[in-house]
Amino acid sequence: MAQDIEADCLLDLSFLTEEEQSTIGEVLLRDSQLRVLEEGRVSKLRKSVSDPSQLKGLTGDWFCDVRAKRHRHNHLGADIVRASIRRKKKPRGRGWGADRLHAGLSPSCAGRQLAGMLTRPPRLAAGASQARAREGGMGQGGETSPSEASHPGLGAGSCRETRFGWRRELVAPPGPSAPHLLPPPTPRWLFPARLQLSGSMMSLYSEGDVGSVEVCGCIQLSLHYEATRKELRVHVVQCRGLAQAKKRRSDPYVKTYLLPDKSNHGKRKTAIKKRSLDPVFNETLKYKMEKDELQSRVLNASVWHHDPLGRNLFLGEVEIALSTWDWGNVHPEWFNLQPRTPVSPHGLGSRGKLNLALKFIPAGAEGAGLPPTGELHIWVKDAQSLIPLRGGTMDSSVQCYVLPDDSKASRQKTRVVKRSLTPLFNHTMVYDGFQAKDLSEACAEFTLWHHENFSKQLLGGLRLSLGTGSSYGLPVPWMDSTEEERRVWGRLLQQPCLWVEALLPLRTNLTPRT
Repeated sequence: MAQDIEADCLLDLSFLTEEEQSTIGEVLLRDSQLRVLEEGRVSKLRKSVSDPSQLKGLTGDWFCDVRAKRHRHNHLGADIVRASIRRKKKPRGRGWGADRLHAGLSPSCAGRQLAGMLTRPPRLAAGASQARAREGGMGQGGETSPSEASHPGLGAGSCRETRFGWRRELVAPPGPSAPHLLPPPTPRWLFPARLQLSGSMMSLYSEGDVGSVEVCGCIQLSLHYEATRKELRVHVVQCRGLAQAKKRRSDPYVKTYLLPDKSNHGKRKTAIKKRSLDPVFNETLKYKMEKDELQSRVLNASVWHHDPLGRNLFLGEVEIALSTWDWGNVHPEWFNLQPRTPVSPHGLGSRGKLNLALKFIPAGAEGAGLPPTGELHIWVKDAQSLIPLRGGTMDSSVQCYVLPDDSKASRQKTRVVKRSLTPLFNHTMVYDGFQAKDLSEACAEFTLWHHENFSKQLLGGLRLSLGTGSSYGLPVPWMDSTEEERRVWGRLLQQPCLWVEALLPLRTNLTPRT
């Protein structure tokens, strides 16, 4: 127990603020809740498994034995932190942790107070205690077990088991006498791993923290591209006149993305500046990227209020199209913060590049009348710098047609490469039955697809042709090749029996074939 912890084991936590202490209190509560679930699992195992050695491995008792040999005390880290906070001098403010974790409370009482304050719905108080009595977790003499007594909010009335795992269900709002507070966030451990989002991704894909604060103020930053390091440097200098997020204060920080990449690895953040409406950051955020690729990106710099107990609040953003940026200007510039205006996924010119090679072998070019007809050889090597439709990685494949034949029989495709933004396909395709004059009327169409469980989405594509707008005398919409694509197809016609290599951008504006 925490009362028996020696003084030399305690931590010096006198420097903690009320908010930091409250955050630690949430972690301790979460740890206690997990212990309750674990004790329930172990209790079921002890009733169902009779083999002592197997039971020792399943319950984790072997770890307790190893820990006892390696450490002279048997205290859990959570108990040490609780005891250290209890020893901490009570602050003048009325933070949650200061009132609940004072020196007179035992760890179980502290857990009980925190559970009732943070997670226990008022209407479930009686039902929760009755549910615990029915659970069969009663000790001798009708007393509840210490683990259950520490967490009255975890009764059958406040938790339910879904097919994704345990999840808290708050069914009653605070009473009329309770102060008006934002509801605490659902702890991450209550969600399954495949449904979790990081804090930044949660703010990107939800609107709960956007629009609750009126946007005002401005931000000063500068952009510089370091050619030798192939690195974009975003120097965030300062902000002025930010909105007051809560209690006439804000704890701002700046977050940047190179849109449309909203993945976690594309996020950069500054430090948090406490209690400031005119914060000075003076930090440089760096992105490793080719300068040509930057032309298709939009720099998004957003300002957020950091709330350790709830959702971060949006304070404004600026978006800078790097295709029009003057790279000779390295001096800091002021930008007015704007309300959120999401970039349309279809407003982007390219979502990556496709690396391929082509070769046309005319009929009889190899001698002995081989090949009998002209053959178009296609080598799809890889894709580079793909920008996903959503955050994270992609499962992608490439599909090819040689138009005007768009039948299913003429379609060829690569394998699906999973979880990669630089997929390596290394796939060859052969189309035969061509004459040299046919290639002038044909178009090789390549499309890259993102695969999901039961569907797929087009990421982008390219069309190699002469771009005349017509095929065999008929106007067709798919003869819309760009100048770069036309040059590649022209080289193919002029250099038979030789490989023509190309690294081309995947366009998002392909005209439908029909």
